[in-house]
Amino acid sequence: MRGTLEPRNCLDRSFSRIQSATFGAHPTAIIAWHASSFIRLVRRHELTVQRLLTAVLVLAAVVTLGPLWVPLLLAAWFADVLAPLVLRLQKLFNGRRRGAAAIVVLVALAVILPLTGIAIGVVGGAIDLIEQLRASSKDKFSIAAAILGGSPSPAPNIRDWASLVTRYGANAWSAVSTVLQTSSQIAIGVVVFAIGLYSISMHGARFHAWLVHDSPLPPRVFRRFSCAFRETGRGLLIGMGVTALAQGATATLAYIVLGIPRALLLGPLTTLAAFIPVFGTSLVWVPLSIGLFVTGNYARGTALVVVGALVLSIMDNFLRPALTRYGKLRLPTFVVLLSMLGGVSMFGGFGILLGPLLVRLAMEALAVARDEHLFH
Repeated sequence: MRGTLEPRNCLDRSFSRIQSATFGAHPTAIIAWHASSFIRLVRRHELTVQRLLTAVLVLAAVVTLGPLWVPLLLAAWFADVLAPLVLRLQKLFNGRRRGAAAIVVLVALAVILPLTGIAIGVVGGAIDLIEQLRASSKDKFSIAAAILGGSPSPAPNIRDWASLVTRYGANAWSAVSTVLQTSSQIAIGVVVFAIGLYSISMHGARFHAWLVHDSPLPPRVFRRFSCAFRETGRGLLIGMGVTALAQGATATLAYIVLGIPRALLLGPLTTLAAFIPVFGTSLVWVPLSIGLFVTGNYARGTALVVVGALVLSIMDNFLRPALTRYGKLRLPTFVVLLSMLGGVSMFGGFGILLGPLLVRLAMEALAVARDEHLFH
């Protein structure tokens, strides 16, 4: 072995001397030699370079689509929930899937747009209510009046308007710019949602097959994550969403019948509270009942307690289980609560969707790791 290696080592040393002598006189040749060395290194580690390039490009795509994750996520979940409707409409239209997908988009927009408008109004009203509660935090009667809608303030006179202009006029353009920016973001989100819902309704099966085929995960593992993704969407939209809408509509009607001020604000707030596990709608109707009792409205307070403790609770205990056959989120109630609160604190208002999704996918990842013996 030593005799066969020595001649080759001699040739290598001779070639190195020739290269050094040549490259010393020609700097361009040095650059060419380094380039050829880099190319040989890349070819030697071609698989590693391809993996690194793939990871960088996928990460860049995720960052690019990141600002649009809310409408895209909702489009995927709505497309999954409304898939049976698309198939029925397709049969009705003699196999024309485009028409069926277009009608489904119109139906979804008919639901989403009013809810978006109500949510915007609720946020503004809730901010105003919080400010009133802060201003009246020292007096329990003032707090009750703020919750139940105290006497309206007198109309501002000319001096008040002048004071407002002097105090806030400098920030007027900033406020207008913020409103315009928010409106444009909402408009872009609605357009992306409509296009995404139409595309997934049309080509969802083909897109899913492409993901299964080209994903670095084994097909059986990818399908498990896909099922967890669908389960989360159905659980939030059907199991919790439909129940919350029913409870909110009932509560709004009760507030109107009982003559409670701000009924059109408190009703949607009750709907949002219904998404929160454990506490639910009691976060709204319990303080309202206390406010009614404090202000001496015992009859209306008792009636509201009956509506909240019986009607709304019965809806939560019977309607939600009835909807579980269409969509159920297999997470413990306490975990759902923590994931929603953590999602909101981390990602903002829409973290109420992303938090449970990430926790559910993490639980599925742990189950896959156990079944595949990844840590053994």
